[in-house]
Amino acid sequence: MMRLVATFQLLLWLTAITSAALTGSATLKDFSTLMYEPLSPGSKLDSIPTDYEPHSTFGDSYTDDGPEYYTPEPSENLSNVTSTGGRIWTEYIQQYAGIHLYDYAVSGSFCDRYFSPSSRNGIKQDQVPHFLNDTDYIGNGSLINPWDETIYAIWIGTNDLGPSAFFTDNRPTLTILDYVDCVYEQFDILYEAGARNFMLLNLAPLNYAPMYALPENGGTLGSPFWTDEASYNTNVTQVSEKMRQYVALVNSIYDYRTPTEVQISVRYPKSSFTIFDVHSLLSDIWHNPGAYLNGTAPLNVTSTIEACGSACSNTSARDSYMWWDTLHPSEQTDRIIAQEFVSIVEGNGTWSKTWTSPSA
Repeated sequence: MMRLVATFQLLLWLTAITSAALTGSATLKDFSTLMYEPLSPGSKLDSIPTDYEPHSTFGDSYTDDGPEYYTPEPSENLSNVTSTGGRIWTEYIQQYAGIHLYDYAVSGSFCDRYFSPSSRNGIKQDQVPHFLNDTDYIGNGSLINPWDETIYAIWIGTNDLGPSAFFTDNRPTLTILDYVDCVYEQFDILYEAGARNFMLLNLAPLNYAPMYALPENGGTLGSPFWTDEASYNTNVTQVSEKMRQYVALVNSIYDYRTPTEVQISVRYPKSSFTIFDVHSLLSDIWHNPGAYLNGTAPLNVTSTIEACGSACSNTSARDSYMWWDTLHPSEQTDRIIAQEFVSIVEGNGTWSKTWTSPSA
């Protein structure tokens, strides 16, 4: 009977995805109650190890704090000037929770470097292999990395969905599903190495970042991160809407594929798997800045600290801004992300969903 129910739920998931593709719908929310209410008893936040000690992360500039590997010594020092203009969210997790942090993220990265014809770092080719090499190292500088107490987090996709990749169709033989598959494949490798506690940070609301925003929301043409945008499309509204749909589609797939892989396919036996809904958190900051931003300047979610110039040389003024530049969140936004991460692990999070896998 349970196998029949599982099969039925999987068919519903496939039907939902197909329906979205055929109708052009970017979200699958209408299917949520029908599909996953029976699985809610396994979605306990306290299934994450609340006494966790280390935290290992993989990703791009949204997460990069400097070092690329840690043994026998870190490849470089921790950076206080990151994509936020200050410290990155993982550094604040280290401060708030007092944990050992191993951050393998590198600015400009893709999940798979093949997704772009440009030469980039890849989680698949570089970051996960660096981590595996570090875990094999024995001696001074070895990782403090007990598998059952460590949370392994991936936040990737800002570049994969951006220009020079899927947004501009640079690999016509691939689809966005290849990017999604790549993400789960990296969790596969970590699982085989011994990891059991996973966190997937979904895509940020990139359509609110000035690089992709609507004109009335501060959208710009020719961001420093996309200098030849005009050769692709000069219609800022079309660019913004395309990114909004891409992000919504990927996050919907994450929402439905993750519990399917964890609880129906049992892809990761005896594990916990959390989706940190950064998209909803950052969207809430955008819609309700007064609840999150606390700087001395007028609150601003459409422009950037870089555009503010000398008026934002005082760090207290910067805390009024959601964005550091046209693509990256501000340091204050990253503090909020870190606070929510810690709350999720402590079982008090608002923006997350956790599933536990049955035994093998």
